Amino acid sequence: MRQFQVHSFKFQVRVAQGLLLIALLAVMPSVGAASGQTLLSLYELERGARPAALGGAFTGLADDAYALVYNPAALAFLERASAHGLIESRFGRALYGSVVAGGRNLGVGLVFLSVSNIPWRDENNNPVQTGSFDFSQVGITVSGGISLADLPLGAGLGALQNLAIGLRAKILTVSTLPEGSGAGFSLEPALFYKLNNLGGLGGLRIGVVIENLLGVGVSYGSGHSEAFPIGLRLGASLSPVPGAVLAADIEANGTVHIGGEYKLANAQLVRFGVQQLAIRGGVLINPALVQAGVGFGARLRGGLQFDYTLLTHSELPLTHRVEFAYRFGFQSFLCPLLGKSCPAPEEELVPPPTEAPQPPEEAQPPPPPDDPPGDTPECP
Repeated sequence: MRQFQVHSFKFQVRVAQGLLLIALLAVMPSVGAASGQTLLSLYELERGARPAALGGAFTGLADDAYALVYNPAALAFLERASAHGLIESRFGRALYGSVVAGGRNLGVGLVFLSVSNIPWRDENNNPVQTGSFDFSQVGITVSGGISLADLPLGAGLGALQNLAIGLRAKILTVSTLPEGSGAGFSLEPALFYKLNNLGGLGGLRIGVVIENLLGVGVSYGSGHSEAFPIGLRLGASLSPVPGAVLAADIEANGTVHIGGEYKLANAQLVRFGVQQLAIRGGVLINPALVQAGVGFGARLRGGLQFDYTLLTHSELPLTHRVEFAYRFGFQSFLCPLLGKSCPAPEEELVPPPTEAPQPPEEAQPPPPPDDPPGDTPECP
């Protein structure tokens, strides 16, 4: 009887995890592996509104607080601290929320998803007993990054000054029936390299993250355990023209992420309180799923920012993701904590493209002066 109950609880956890991912409309390739000993969690899902609109191509871009999620090493180069938050309801069955706050060198984040009123059933869809149960996952992330230039003697490293190293620590807790509850954690090292100018093409940024290199998987109350899947993610981004960026990620499991963004700012927008507008698009491709996303963002006066993303799915309804953010006037959260002054640089305003200036007309030589009177030669 005890063995049957444990097996039933394991099956119920699987049902809840399936609802978890369906609720987010993003079933990743690891779902297929979840029937074995590999952990299936909300860490497999793309985070935030802006990264999702770029198809998840953020490992080699990572230029805002979501660097703490996609590439902690890029925190070493952030120029402004910011905080982002969103909350969503899915099909009346699941509630998803995320909060991240990051600045130079340090970032923290929290993500959760809960599914309520799950019927008690076994593998044959027969009721185990009357009633229902709830299922939730909560993830906590702490990330740090530092460039080699910030280390002692780093100023003499030449081009290696643009290299940064980082580490992400993440904790996952699962809460449901006692037999299906548990917790685990993992560590992810990362590298990030940037070039500010590449032959007139703008900045080039490259990142790599080894996912779940070290850690302890989730051990459930039933005695069942699952390990975090080890993976590798490579990314790069390039700015071909001012205000535009192209980005791409590839994972070891074959998943490809491609995205692009264009930023615009001019006097007309500023007149209405908008410092910058951004238009985004991207696609996530793997053997099990092709998911496209489009979105836009508006950076307002006073540090407020609004981002919207629409995600498509081949079988499920559209997903609308809305996120609000605040950009602080300092670079790192460590500055106010330590009583230091580290103001962020002035907001970058991307001008609209203009026509190439026309070369000035060649100046015509002045006409010769008239002969003064009395000097005109007389004809013989």
